[in-house]
Amino acid sequence: MLSHFRKVSLPCSLISNQIRSFAKVESLTIEPTHDLYETFLKEEFTNIYSTAYQSKIPGFATSKGTKYYSLRRQIVSEDHFRTSLNDDLTISSIGIGSYVGQPTELDDLKQFNGIVESVETGGVNVIDTAINYRYQKSERVVGAALRYLVKQGYGRDELFVCSKGGYVPEDGDKGSSTESVVGSLIKKGKLAEEDVIRDPTGSEYVHSIHPAFLEDQLERSLSNIGVETLDLYYLHNAAESQLPHLEYDKFLNRLAKAFEFCEKKVQEGKIKSYGMATWACFRAKPKESKFHLNLQDVVQVAQKVGGDKHKFRYVQLPFNIIMPEAFVEKWQDVKTGDKTNRESFFQAAKACNINVISSSPLAQGLMMQVPLNVDLFKVANLGAKHLQFARSIPAQNLLSTLVGQKTARHVKKNLEVIQYPRLSDEDWEHFFKPTKRVAKADELVEMDD
Repeated sequence: MLSHFRKVSLPCSLISNQIRSFAKVESLTIEPTHDLYETFLKEEFTNIYSTAYQSKIPGFATSKGTKYYSLRRQIVSEDHFRTSLNDDLTISSIGIGSYVGQPTELDDLKQFNGIVESVETGGVNVIDTAINYRYQKSERVVGAALRYLVKQGYGRDELFVCSKGGYVPEDGDKGSSTESVVGSLIKKGKLAEEDVIRDPTGSEYVHSIHPAFLEDQLERSLSNIGVETLDLYYLHNAAESQLPHLEYDKFLNRLAKAFEFCEKKVQEGKIKSYGMATWACFRAKPKESKFHLNLQDVVQVAQKVGGDKHKFRYVQLPFNIIMPEAFVEKWQDVKTGDKTNRESFFQAAKACNINVISSSPLAQGLMMQVPLNVDLFKVANLGAKHLQFARSIPAQNLLSTLVGQKTARHVKKNLEVIQYPRLSDEDWEHFFKPTKRVAKADELVEMDD
């Protein structure tokens, strides 16, 4: 039984707080409903798409290549790109995600269209996926899109390609189950039952960060995408999946072994850097011990494993108007010398020299019900306004904001934002600052009978 949507249990306080809160871009591909798309791009995609790309694209994102990409289109605002900490890559402030969608050929085509369209605007060189997204089909679509883009003259060194491992994936093309993925590793003695988290019923394998499992998953991802090297490999919701079942120190021990694996893969040239893709752990209160994770503890694990030149360099987490915790709540302990301060996640990440990539700026469409009738956003489309808000957080270590988009229409509307500068810190803070509401006496309010 395929179980596409992996649910992450959130702390009650986060849920209740969120409930209380409430283009001019060149079109270079065609919508899936268009006749030419059906006869041309569908054929192109069908000829490229594979369940395992035999010939892998060599290379990885470089300082020179990503800088070249940033200069491809004059239409793009000068401040749309930022430079990553530690590796000097030029990263677009908007990236494309690949989570949403069903494991169907139509959604394959739409996702392919969205990736190609986004990259060809000149404003998106971050492509984000995961092995469990759409039952491994999203990774394979990314692989098809990369091949199409290379054919159109884009270099592998221009694009920052990220994937994730941790969840036990099923295979939408081959029909394999979670049992087959984990069972074979257990039978070979590479993995023990206690190394894998099961679902609440105990009937299905859900998550593991054991090195043997990650080894299997990384090789599958490289095959699915058909690249020799991933620019960034995330541990996927590791704390959210593991902490509810483990003591904090035991989780950090598991994390250390996973980081050792990642450092080894950096040395082998399979990945260039690694990080943690998260949902709740860096937004939860410290007292929510089964969800809260302290970033400095994680960085110290990386330092013990990889030394001062460790390659743990990125954290992904959600940020939007109803999920602002990473910026506004001081729930991270940052120790400097003998002094420990409580800081926001973004402040803690800056202190630890960690790049941040934000996700869920539109909350899978929920934000399209939240109007932003403010002139300072400049852009006209609502999705672009929310992207403008999310990418303009006053934090220099915020590199990119991921958005999922699968049609030319959505790409044009959302990526209107790439033509305009980010909001100034002053404008962003002015918009985000709570305003005092003036209460009116009941007798002054007209009420319908």
